[in-house]
Amino acid sequence: MFGNFNFTEEFIQFKDGVNNWEEAVIESSKPLLKHKYIKQSYIDAMIECIKEHGPYVVIAPNLALPHARPETGSVKVGFSILKLEKPVGFSESPEHQVQLLIALSCVDADMHMKMLQAIVEVLSDSERFESILKATTKEEMLNLFNI
Repeated sequence: MFGNFNFTEEFIQFKDGVNNWEEAVIESSKPLLKHKYIKQSYIDAMIECIKEHGPYVVIAPNLALPHARPETGSVKVGFSILKLEKPVGFSESPEHQVQLLIALSCVDADMHMKMLQAIVEVLSDSERFESILKATTKEEMLNLFNI
């Protein structure tokens, strides 16, 4: 489904909290940057897009999918997960409070849609999504996410 992307514990992070949504986007993207799936310019573009267009990356309560246009620095297809203990707000609105961020690196529009569909399929199972929000270990997250 995701080409050569091997979803491993290296792409999962747990943090107690962050200071703001910008820090959340940066933190959620660090594994992708570290493993050269994205360039710094891609993280910068994600932040600029949210500043320009608002919290469009918050696709459901407690869930954000930060991403940017592939040409801004996406190198390989992949994603990384940041689970926060304390939610971070992408706006003042209660529905923009987020605990789970899944940063996406999509090299083209077609792969972008395929990744979104696969991730939404996993997260649309409300029991699984609740379990993901309650997960406390990388192993637990891998088992629950199992795409």
